Amino acid sequence: MAIITISRLTGSGGREIATATAEALNFQLIDRAAMDIVIDQQFPVRTEQLSRIKKNRRVYDEMMRSAIAELAAAHHVVILGSGAQFLFARVAASLHVQIVAPLPYRIARVMRTAQVDRQKAEKIIADRDHEKETFIGTLYGKDWRDPAHYDLVLNIDHFSNEVAVEIIVRAAQAKGIEARPVELPAQLREEILTAKLDVAQMADLEPVEDKLPDFAHQSEREFARVMDFYRIRWQYEPKTFPIEWDENHNIVKAFTPDFYLPDLDLFIELTTMKQSLVTKKNRKVRMLRELYPDVNIKILYERDYKNLIWKYGIGNGDEESNGNGGSGK
Repeated sequence: MAIITISRLTGSGGREIATATAEALNFQLIDRAAMDIVIDQQFPVRTEQLSRIKKNRRVYDEMMRSAIAELAAAHHVVILGSGAQFLFARVAASLHVQIVAPLPYRIARVMRTAQVDRQKAEKIIADRDHEKETFIGTLYGKDWRDPAHYDLVLNIDHFSNEVAVEIIVRAAQAKGIEARPVELPAQLREEILTAKLDVAQMADLEPVEDKLPDFAHQSEREFARVMDFYRIRWQYEPKTFPIEWDENHNIVKAFTPDFYLPDLDLFIELTTMKQSLVTKKNRKVRMLRELYPDVNIKILYERDYKNLIWKYGIGNGDEESNGNGGSGK
């Protein structure tokens, strides 16, 4: 799958160029208008739940980023705005484009397309560019105008839209982005999971009937049900990692994480123990990371996990408060 991100100064015509680029390459266009559709595909929440979640800007931004990332990992996409140039900055199968134009060009274009006078056009440009600056600065801490963040910067005052689209298409072909798989960075994969858990806390999710294997602890069953609700594939204790050997190279200690999420290439270790008993498990995770640096693992702690389960509405937490948490491996 391939990703093309297009950022633009207000009034530069970036939307038209993004639309035409998607059509030329037969890619899916993701813009603000399509965002709710994309989110609905990745997060099975009801309309009233989504309205409530949107009021929490942090969670909604996480939700939006995660939905875009999961879609981009499965489809060829052209993404307009939304800070996607920073979201996918480390993804090789991507091309990042900025569309710019001189201020007089942009003022004239906004006056024509919005049918407003010059003063109103100048205000529209200033307000929208400031909104983008605030959004990107808050979410990524970056200057979205800096050309160093882009593979290609096009001054549309020098090209027609048709020529601009042709340049972008040729740049994508020259970079070979369609021939490369979209490999999401480990941090982004963790953010996807975190976003889904945050949404689970805010939405009144209904438990689903399912057939699950025998787990070592009730918390594992509840976690699996949350993953099923969000259509996240999981495997229970699929792999054991040796982490300590004796002088004869015999394995004396091993660690089996509770879950593996193949779509995120992420191992999950649950710990609903008392915090004073977590040290041993943290040491195992630290040793695993040192011995297997390519393995991605995330710990869910008691304080986070109990809140998730309480919000999700399954289980009452009694077993967690008395048990060891996870399988204590």
